[in-house]
Amino acid sequence: MKEDATKSLSEQIKSYFPYQPYPQQERYMRDVASLVEKGGLGFLEAPTGFGKTIAILAATMGTPHRVFYYSRTHAQMRQVAYELEKINELGHNITGVVRGSRVQLCLDEDLRRSNDYLYASETCLSRIRSFEDDKSLVEIAFSRPEVSLTSHERLPTGMNLYCKSEIGEIEIPSIIPKDAPTLANVENMSQYGLEHKVCPYYLARLLAQIYKVVIGAYNYLFIDANYQNQIVVLDEAHNMEDFLKETVSFTLSRLNVEQALDEIREVKRPWASDVEEFLAFLLRFFNHADLKYEELLTKELILSEMNEHGVTRERIKNFLDNWPIILNIQRELIAARGRIIILDRLRTYWIYNFFDNFLQSGEQYYVGVWNLRYRNNPQLEWLCLEPKIAFDQILGENPRTVILTSGTLSPLKGTAKRLGLEDPFLQSYPTIIPEENILILSISRGLNKKPLTTKFEIRKDKETLLDYGTTISALINSIPNGTIVFFPSYELMNDMLDLWENHGILDGLRAPAFFETRGSKPDLADIYSREASKNRAALFAVVRGKLSEGQNFPDETGRAVILVGIPYPNIKDPRVKAQREYYEKKQKGMGSTWYVDQAFNAVNQSLGRVWRHKSDYAVGILLDSRYTYRTNQSRLASWLAQRTMPISSHSPFITIEKIIQDFFQQ
Repeated sequence: MKEDATKSLSEQIKSYFPYQPYPQQERYMRDVASLVEKGGLGFLEAPTGFGKTIAILAATMGTPHRVFYYSRTHAQMRQVAYELEKINELGHNITGVVRGSRVQLCLDEDLRRSNDYLYASETCLSRIRSFEDDKSLVEIAFSRPEVSLTSHERLPTGMNLYCKSEIGEIEIPSIIPKDAPTLANVENMSQYGLEHKVCPYYLARLLAQIYKVVIGAYNYLFIDANYQNQIVVLDEAHNMEDFLKETVSFTLSRLNVEQALDEIREVKRPWASDVEEFLAFLLRFFNHADLKYEELLTKELILSEMNEHGVTRERIKNFLDNWPIILNIQRELIAARGRIIILDRLRTYWIYNFFDNFLQSGEQYYVGVWNLRYRNNPQLEWLCLEPKIAFDQILGENPRTVILTSGTLSPLKGTAKRLGLEDPFLQSYPTIIPEENILILSISRGLNKKPLTTKFEIRKDKETLLDYGTTISALINSIPNGTIVFFPSYELMNDMLDLWENHGILDGLRAPAFFETRGSKPDLADIYSREASKNRAALFAVVRGKLSEGQNFPDETGRAVILVGIPYPNIKDPRVKAQREYYEKKQKGMGSTWYVDQAFNAVNQSLGRVWRHKSDYAVGILLDSRYTYRTNQSRLASWLAQRTMPISSHSPFITIEKIIQDFFQQ
């Protein structure tokens, strides 16, 4: 009976699957369906090229539940919409909507070219008027307190609104048109909006209330937030811990205070004098605070230092009691500047928001950092150390199922534990890429036989650093097309490159080299990729930089990836120190586990940049003797660990070159 039920379930899932499924995908889909049936949380690690997006959709479309699918990038969101189209080509009529921003969906071409999301919100709101009496949204908001002028505004109900745009009157829909797109992605929503003179942005908001699949970036996770008995999918979930903590962390800078004072002076109203006085004391604090960057700050210590400079608890309380004045400042600035200024742009509001959250936050979960990275603009950071706080907000909406999935979630258990989950479903699936297309070499000695490691005490050892250079140069010269070399930090990369340059090591590199910097232009990867697709080329980059996270290097652009050392977080960084100490206090050993997990999650992410589809092939090379430790090998994603070959320290380098040569010739 159970077998028949399973078979029936498999057949139902396959009716939504537009391709020939692999056994690994079938197992993944059955696990997703089981999670939805029983309810609960699951961590599903599915390697690169696996097809997890279509697998999740196929496993959930036959259920009565809505699916909220969140990911990091627009490209990933487009992929979800594309797979829904494929499902509907099988004869289904699944509705889906992409929660795009105004910058994506506005019909005004000039506004779409802007990257300033706050400006886009302000421009949009300033154009909204009512059909009945042609009142502006500002006039309506000033007479109706339930209407808000923020980036996620509440529009007035019971009124017909339109956008007074350069291309004519654009309706702000209050009901869903009968002919609205079934699959509302950015492209067809824009087309529909132009044809029907309807605002695509506000139409997408309406559709998100009823459509079967809602697709959005992470920030919509706390905006939609109506998940009662529904399915929530968090794709690229290896970023989730940091995202959750950032969501409930807060920062205030001296520049914020100076800009807030400028707002008050522009208003020139006597009723704002108390707020101006408070800001003047706060500026004195930022100018003269005796705080150190490496010091971990408690709430009491911060309040004590503020008190020394006139920012007393009483003054903070009075400032927070002045919420009506903050709204009046917004109104006065709107009148003075002749355009809408949303609260999210108002620096006085930023400061209000900081103190409101600072005082209410549970001190046991937070730490303060006095950031002096920008010397002329010190920042006070109030950082959340407990991802469970934000995650509990999601669980508090009582979703039926939450699925966290990614190509590299390993190590799985540590992540689940830090989110406060007692017994979630944990599964790592085998790759659909043929095993002969994956080769990982763990190399402990360099070309000149120096033990390779980036341990802190070795980082000044000139001979080791030089051997890294000769080894990497020789490896790149033995690999066709593109090689990406990842370093643990910009500092170490620059130190190594400078040394190699001075000793002529890079002169032996038979490939053009490209270098990531903190200020690299977005087209660096494209320039490198164009070269690598034709000839041998090398890209030197940094783990946790833009190129190790958001960029893919398929086919010739990534025939090899080399990891220099193990990218442990900088233990001198007060944020890292605070996080490690926090978890260690929570449970002995938890802080150390988190610290190592951070390193190997980054290793797995960086390695995964070069296998991007089922027929792709590449070599991964781990250059550090610590990768030979059994405990460290176990922290690699299973699909990578299974194809890892430790190279004996006694093996001549020519053996390594022969292994690489044979791999590419097979």
